[in-house]
Amino acid sequence: MNRGGYRQYNQVQIKTATKGKLIVMLYQGAIRFMKKALILMEKKDMEGKGNQLIKAQDIVLELLYALDEKMVQEGDELALNLQRLYLYSYRRLVHANVTLDSEAVEEVISLMGNLLSAWEEVALTEATGGAGQVAPAPSVSVSG
Repeated sequence: MNRGGYRQYNQVQIKTATKGKLIVMLYQGAIRFMKKALILMEKKDMEGKGNQLIKAQDIVLELLYALDEKMVQEGDELALNLQRLYLYSYRRLVHANVTLDSEAVEEVISLMGNLLSAWEEVALTEATGGAGQVAPAPSVSVSG
């Protein structure tokens, strides 16, 4: 495989992506790293598992930092729920990394998968310029 070509392609994708598409790419990356971590847990590759979970944790933090701080401070319900969800997900991934808790990883994969679906709708609407379609805002319910 031509790794240089792949990296160049990835860079072009990132540089030309809309904000919604970038968020989708972050979710996809986090989920991919978590799934790899689960496989490595089964293989008892603790170093590899740790590296993959740290990459997923870094992406979750990036999503957290990408939130509009003004909206969070003003008490915007969606922004606050996303903030809580990202912090919860981060804590669960740290817990999973330390205690080898695959259920915690699966839980975060599920949470991120739900958010990914919502953001894919947003990115599609963004890409089509709204072309007569109105995508609902991603809804998040944090309980427990």
